[in-house]
Amino acid sequence: MLDKSVAITFINALLEVASKKGQFEQIEKDLDLVCDVIVKHDNLKKVLFHPSISRSDKKDLVKNVFGKTVSPLMTNFLYLLVDRRKEEILEFIPDVYKTVTDEKKGVIKATIQTVMPLTGDRLDTFKKQLKKITGKTVELEVVQNPDILGGMVIQIGNKMIDGSVANRLKNLKTRLLSLRTA
Repeated sequence: MLDKSVAITFINALLEVASKKGQFEQIEKDLDLVCDVIVKHDNLKKVLFHPSISRSDKKDLVKNVFGKTVSPLMTNFLYLLVDRRKEEILEFIPDVYKTVTDEKKGVIKATIQTVMPLTGDRLDTFKKQLKKITGKTVELEVVQNPDILGGMVIQIGNKMIDGSVANRLKNLKTRLLSLRTA
């Protein structure tokens, strides 16, 4: 069983080659198509992932399914996965490729939790501040969460900044309890 890091490595390599050949946008479209087919057709995955099916049969399947609809670079990428017995990477492509392409384009995703909706000028200002801090274009998702009581919780990638009132109260409670037991 492969993990996502192997998929990220292969997708990064594919996108780097596509960039050098001026085919980045085409490979993005091809990856969209491959993702769509993989998600919708579970039987295709079963055949591609089955260890007793020969590499040549798998390549024929790839050619029949994708041959006329994707670029030669994408077809060769799929053949490479079959040759190296890394077909399982296809399982991770829907999760991985969008993240990798966004990273190559300098786009990051951020989620902000607030009690009140963040809209209009406040949202634009916040996006500009995040762009200034990160140096990247920020795709922002605003989630309304009354449980945080006030303030906000920001998550960018695997980093979280919790400036919520609920978190401050929890920290205050912990400090007060530690003082009481001391």
